[in-house]
Formats: sequence, structure tokens, C-alpha cells
Amino acid sequence: MRLRFPFPALLIFAACASSPGLKGRPLSAFAPEGITDPPPLRHALLVGIDHFEDTRFNDLRFAAADARALAAALDEFDDVRELVRPEDTRRAAILVALADLEKQIRSPRDTVLLYFSTHGSLAQRPGGDLERELVAGDTRLDLLRETGLSVDELIRRAEKLPSRRVALVLAACHAGRGKSRIPDGLAQALAARKATAPKLEDVSEAVVVLSAAAFGEAAREDETLGHDVYTYFLLEALSAGDLDGDGAVTISEAHDYARERTWQFTQGQQRPAAESTVLGVDPIVLRGHRQRDALPVIYSYASSAEGIAVRLSGELKGVLPGGFAATPGEQRLELVDSGTGGLLFAGTVQLNRGDRVELTRLIPPPPKFELGLGGGVFVPLSRSARDTLPVAPAAVVRLHARNWPAAILSTQLSLSVFGGTAVPAAFDQPYDVLGVHLQLGVGHSFALGQGLSLEPQVQVGNLWLSRHFHAFTTDESLRALTFSPAVELGAAPSDAFHLGLRIETSVFSARLEGPRMLHAVGQVGVLAGYTF
Repeated sequence: MRLRFPFPALLIFAACASSPGLKGRPLSAFAPEGITDPPPLRHALLVGIDHFEDTRFNDLRFAAADARALAAALDEFDDVRELVRPEDTRRAAILVALADLEKQIRSPRDTVLLYFSTHGSLAQRPGGDLERELVAGDTRLDLLRETGLSVDELIRRAEKLPSRRVALVLAACHAGRGKSRIPDGLAQALAARKATAPKLEDVSEAVVVLSAAAFGEAAREDETLGHDVYTYFLLEALSAGDLDGDGAVTISEAHDYARERTWQFTQGQQRPAAESTVLGVDPIVLRGHRQRDALPVIYSYASSAEGIAVRLSGELKGVLPGGFAATPGEQRLELVDSGTGGLLFAGTVQLNRGDRVELTRLIPPPPKFELGLGGGVFVPLSRSARDTLPVAPAAVVRLHARNWPAAILSTQLSLSVFGGTAVPAAFDQPYDVLGVHLQLGVGHSFALGQGLSLEPQVQVGNLWLSRHFHAFTTDESLRALTFSPAVELGAAPSDAFHLGLRIETSVFSARLEGPRMLHAVGQVGVLAGYTF
């Protein structure tokens, strides 16, 4: 199977933490090449900073060498610029170089590689979150936010470039050792976040986030290698990292190659990580050209893939996140939680040349339980109901189980209460109506993108109605079984919260003011739910 790969921004972190809050732009297909369409170019801006004017930052030994070596290795690129001299690595000079680069991009199919090898640190707004900063040659430790290069701002600039093929490599970290320096006042705030997985709930499907070290770990320089450890193996990957054998080394293949060898070289102390939703073939080619059909690749860079072991026809391929080449043909695939040993998926897959199989999509999603509260309007629909029941406000409480009892289903148990005063023409006296509706139903949610979903539902329930005449002491009541089709348009501003606009119609058989017959009522309302 072949999937298109709309790829507006590829963000690679050779750093200690990948970035939360990253959103991709709306995707659109590239236009077909025409006679006047210029061929795509490949640009690289490489920054390596060894010396810092603020002596509280220790000088680095190999940052400039990293940038120079990468510049030499990218010999197939059309435009390569390296910033390693002190006058070129000041903050203002780097920002000018980024602006100049943007002017050189002439096509969304151009490839852009941005590389930074320097110190990484953290700044904090008063009472706010920690913010990642890259240290420029003239950055001051006591004014990090004002004089450093904001990682989030670099990400925003990368996303706004005219190119749809952008790689941002940050050979830096902020773990408090190695190539890091953290002001003492931030140590406690950082300690509270160590060993937490990077939050990527705001990351778009066409963005890949890779990091050279897990959060809380250091990116290291090594004297025997003469480079940053991750950068050394990234360079090596340019000649040996063609994972799928198609003749081209892509940025994701280079990272997978460097990830495994960095882990081995540091004896597990530096754990490169990668998270992504890859929709097709990686378009960021660093070396070579695609000359033949690629071997099938099985992969996942999703945060939920962390620690999942992959077995193919009995052979352990490795542990996610990452990608692994496979032999074409029918294969027995097993995905195992390496922490608990639990089997997450087992089945047979047919792998053909050129296939890219995202593994976490094969794993059934876990059940999620949501408690919701809402309000709306109860509306009688059929003529007989309109003659008897009032339009009335309604309140709803609901327990909603998603991906349960099966991955494709949701189950909901709801209780709605409504009440109002009716003044029917057939009676001289008004009366108050109280209704209680208990329902159990199932549904299936369709993702619409951007956190939106559409969920058709069917429900069965029991409706209890009571009326009290103002001029009489006697009350009347009835109970009836109901059948209720419904549809809910949902929005998820976060993983924990869910908002929904719900429209429901209920049909029941009962005697209201005449013989037993079918009646129809409806309810329109909004719900707010919290997932626990």
C-alpha cells in the first residue's frame, strides 16, 4: 500500500526534549510539475557555536566542527551556509541569516535543513511554564529569554517558511549537565518534570518530532568521536543509513540509524526518541536519489508507541519509537509491551515493496470513560405531544465510555430531567409537567480532523412523565419505553475535556389525552465532559 505524504514541516530535535504545542498548517497537494515549474532546490543553514561571550557558559569543543562536517557531507545540496565564526553566531546575525534563507526558497517542494549545535537552557516566565532556549554567542545567562533563541519561535519560523519540506535539527539539550546549563532558580521546576514523556497533544499529523535525548538527559560531546555523539552517527548515516534500500537516505532513516547507535555508544544513558504521524514517504532526502522500490517499512513515532517491542515472523526487530525494514511477503506481526510483556497485537500482515505500515494504528485504542453534564431544551415534535407537553428546559448527566465494549463502539448511560408548565387548549386549567428520561445507547465516532468528531447513536430507555394540575390535588403519571436515534458533534480542546452539541429524537407509545399511539419528542443541548 502507498500513502501520500503531505509534509509541511519536519521537526527534528537533536536535543533533550521534543516540543509540545506544535501545529501544522492546513495541507494541500503540490501542483503537478509544468514546463515553467522550477526544479526543487535543497538549502541548509548550519550553526555551530563553540565560544560564548558570557563566561558562565562553558565553551564547547566540537559544535563548530559538527556544523562544518555536516556542511561537507551535504554535498548534494544546492545552497549550504555555515555560521561558525563568532561574529556570525550572535543572536542578531543568526536571525538575519534565517531571514535571508527564507528569501532563497522559491518552491514549496524545496528542502530546507536548519541545524544548531550549541548549549541549550531553560527560561521561565514569572509564574509560567519553562521555555526552551538555544544559547547564541552573545546570550546572557541572567537574560535568557531576552538574549537567547526561543525554540518555540524557531519552530514557528520553520512552519511559516514557503517550503513544505523543512527539517530543524537542534544539537542541544537542557538537562543540567553535558551541553547544558540551567540557572539554579529553575532546578526545582525542572526536577518536577524529569522523566515525563514529551506532550505532543497539539502536534499535527504531517509533523515529525525527533529528539537526540529523552527529556532530563544530556546531549553529549565525545572527544574520541570529535563530535556531538548524535551528530556523529547522523553524519555516518548519510553513507550507511538507507534503511529501505531505495537508494536515498531520508531524514527519518538517518535519525533511526543515529538513534540506535547513540543508545549503544552511551550505554543507554542517552536515549534518542522520535514521535510522529507519518502519512507516507519521507520527502526530506539528505543523500542519494530514489532509484528503486523500497523495502516495506514498519514504524511508529507516536508517543503511545514508547517501549513497544516489534516481532516479525518470530524475529525481534527492535523497540519503538522508530522504523524497521522488513522482507516483502506475508509476515506474522506481534507487538508486545516491553514493560509488562502483554501482547498488544498479533496477526498476519501482507507487506509489499514500498509499503509503510504505522504500527500503533493496529493496536486497539484503550477504553476512555467520560463524565458529562449538559443542558438543553425539550421539544414535543408530534402533534399529539405538542397538544399535551410543553417546550421545557432540560438538564442532563451522562457517563460515556469510548472504545468500549469494542474499539469501534462507544456506550453511554444518560439521565435527563425536564420540566415546565403546559396550557393546552383542551383544558381550562394549566398544569406542570415533570419528565425523567433514563437511556442506554451505543454509537460510533467518526473523526473529522482538528479535534472534531461526529457520533451517530441509537438508544433505548424509559421515560417517566408526571403532571400536576394547578387547580386539583391529584397527579397523573405514565411510563413508556423509548427508542431514540441521536447525533452528536463533538470537539476536544484537550485529551481530558470534551464538548458536544447533541440532537436527539425519541419515539414512544403511550396514552396522553386519547387512545394509545406513537408520540415523538426531541431534545437539543450541549454537553461538557471530563475524561478520567
